[in-house]
Amino acid sequence: MISTAGVADIGVPGVARSRPLLARVRQGLPPWLLLLPALTVLIPFFLLPLASLLRNSFNRDDPTALMVADFTWRNYVRVLTDTLYLTSFGNSLAMAAAIAATTLVLGYPFAYFLVQRAGPWGPVLRWLVYTPLIVSVIVRVFGWIVITADSGLINTTLLALRLVDEPFKILFNVGGVFIGMCHRYFPLAVLPIASAIAKIDPALLAASFGLGAGPTRTFLQVALPLSLPGVVAGGQLVFAAVLSDFVMPLLLGSTRFRMIAPAIFEEAIGNVSWASAAAMAIVMLVMTALLLLVTSWTFRRLAPWARTL
Repeated sequence: MISTAGVADIGVPGVARSRPLLARVRQGLPPWLLLLPALTVLIPFFLLPLASLLRNSFNRDDPTALMVADFTWRNYVRVLTDTLYLTSFGNSLAMAAAIAATTLVLGYPFAYFLVQRAGPWGPVLRWLVYTPLIVSVIVRVFGWIVITADSGLINTTLLALRLVDEPFKILFNVGGVFIGMCHRYFPLAVLPIASAIAKIDPALLAASFGLGAGPTRTFLQVALPLSLPGVVAGGQLVFAAVLSDFVMPLLLGSTRFRMIAPAIFEEAIGNVSWASAAAMAIVMLVMTALLLLVTSWTFRRLAPWARTL
């Protein structure tokens, strides 16, 4: 009997030798080489501008020279002590937390239905989720302006049903920003949750039912804990995106409720205080990173089974 190795050597000369050679080449390459494609984009387009922003935050604003090279903590002290800046940070944090909580509460049942019960309607529902991601944010903003204006769809309907005597002030107010951002970032909450739910082994749910647990107990003790990584990821995505949003607060909000991204733009362009604007941006980045790290660490401690957090 001829061995398969011998047949390979006789039938296709050189193939048997080339395969071990390719394997040796792959094994000899250092793993960090796989990071080179990402690093070629990350370093020049993210890390270098971020380093320049950090350096500018220690410079000194000068009305006659725009920005003077220096190394001072004055910008950070002013940003972290001035009531105007602190109010902007507080408004942004409150809005981000409220929108993250709202999109998770609304998104989890939708994601669960999408994965477990949608059936043939699944592609249609997925298309509805993806649509806000492919439509321009400017188009969505003008759509919400039409809907939330004093003479828009919402107020016209409420007045026609005689539920209110005068239009609600939604547009150019906190309510308009909240509604527009919830619509914009709803997919960021749904998609990670749906992915986590889809990874749950159906055998675990069947075992829970087999052991006498009802639907509610199975959901609370099996499905919900196992889908927790998706919930945390969705909440973090929405929270970080809301903090950095510039278009929605600018076009749907007002100066009575300042958020941090428009405040940074106003500081840099309106007040021509580039160093102060850079300090505000760095504080926002550090604050966002710390909050994301704290939430991940907390949920890892509370849910040790969620290894993907």
